[in-house]
Amino acid sequence: MDDPHSALPSDPTVDESYTRGSRPVQPRTRSGSRTSGNDKDPQKSATKRKKTAGSKTRTSSVSTKERPARARTTTSRSANADDNGTEPAPRPLSADRWYRHKLARRIAGVTACLSLTAFISYGVLSTSYGQVIDTILMEGTMRSARQYEEFSTLITGLVSVPVLGGIGVLVAIVAAARRRPTLAGRALGAVVGANVTTQILKDYVLTRPSLGVTTGVVNSLPSGHTTVAVTLSLALIVVAPQWFRSPSAWIGWAWTSLMGVSVMMEGWHRPSDVITAVLIAGAWALALSPIERRPRHGAQVQRVMVWASLGLIVIALLATGAAMWGFSMSAASPGSGYGFEDFLQVRPWRSRVLGVAAVAWVSAACGLIMHQVDRLAGE
Repeated sequence: MDDPHSALPSDPTVDESYTRGSRPVQPRTRSGSRTSGNDKDPQKSATKRKKTAGSKTRTSSVSTKERPARARTTTSRSANADDNGTEPAPRPLSADRWYRHKLARRIAGVTACLSLTAFISYGVLSTSYGQVIDTILMEGTMRSARQYEEFSTLITGLVSVPVLGGIGVLVAIVAAARRRPTLAGRALGAVVGANVTTQILKDYVLTRPSLGVTTGVVNSLPSGHTTVAVTLSLALIVVAPQWFRSPSAWIGWAWTSLMGVSVMMEGWHRPSDVITAVLIAGAWALALSPIERRPRHGAQVQRVMVWASLGLIVIALLATGAAMWGFSMSAASPGSGYGFEDFLQVRPWRSRVLGVAAVAWVSAACGLIMHQVDRLAGE
């Protein structure tokens, strides 16, 4: 009888699971997949294992396919939430570049108004040449606008208690209609603060010393009438709705310019009185007006106000220089009018040119302040 161990492993008639001194190799099973006592058939066990492995494979494949879908759903939800503005949480307002730009604009505007007020006050009160220029501009305006005395009287008469009360009520009504009571508080605070400031400066702080170059030595800086007109106009700009903000700036520019020119025509105030009043009112309005992100109506039209104001400054410089060409301090003669009547009578055209210069200075200051307050609350 042949020895079975002598057969080669390559012989197909020999079962390769048998080797010398060994048992057939049985597949190992995990502890969780052991068969119960009632199920001892190895074929059934193998079939169960195959089914279990197949179900696990299908479950893992299905879960793998579903995961990207869930991720996409979460992404779409966050995208929709961003579109609706509900999440993520908005950034702090102080971290916004737009807000920082507006805040820097506010600080620069207030600083410029206060610095110019101090510079002009010192120049026209404490220097001889400053007093001459300031007074001769007013006298030239008076002489060249004598035919408009009734008009100037009408304009200056608008500053009265009933008019002030009516405009204050209008500002409160507009703010209440917009459901913005804080706007009314800010606007009225700027009106009260600016008017109190001008009265304190004029009556208790500033003095106009007699330097022997002009007759009118009583201090009238800043102008109270102009302060009232400017602050009420700026208050209307602050509380005005979006569609009326630009027209209110133009209306305020026209009214404040007329008021400033009228008090010079009446001989009540010099140009420096009017300009410093405009600057003080502008400082209060820029400090208290809210910084709001909202589109501006008529932005191109507002640029016209800026360029017109800058053009008026150029006209004022040229007209002042032309009228004062050849002037010497010896031409001042205190005791005759405001001190320059003789100088102006020699060449009457000087009065008209000085009147144009004074109107241009005042109108330019009013236009720039109205524009700056308007820009603070727009894009």
